[in-house]
Amino acid sequence: MTVSVLVEGKLKDGEREGFTEICREAFKVTRDYDGCKHIDLVYNTEEGNNWIFNEIWESKDHYDKYLKFRTEDGTLETIAGLCENAPSIRVFDIIDT
Repeated sequence: MTVSVLVEGKLKDGEREGFTEICREAFKVTRDYDGCKHIDLVYNTEEGNNWIFNEIWESKDHYDKYLKFRTEDGTLETIAGLCENAPSIRVFDIIDT
């Protein structure tokens, strides 16, 4: 089943530009990763350090493999280091309506 993944965090002050550049580079790999249908970075218009990765994956299994890959390659640790707290990850089933 196709899933929507929302990863959300809040950057430390002064980290937005560097974070955006990390995402630009990392998303090149993500978009080619098996099972990735969509990913983008969005910033909260009222609280500029609050961000979300809006992702669509073919299945939760595909996402879990990707998350393991990003954990092992150090990307998650790098992102977490730029944030006030650990980002949250929520996975939702997409229901055909």
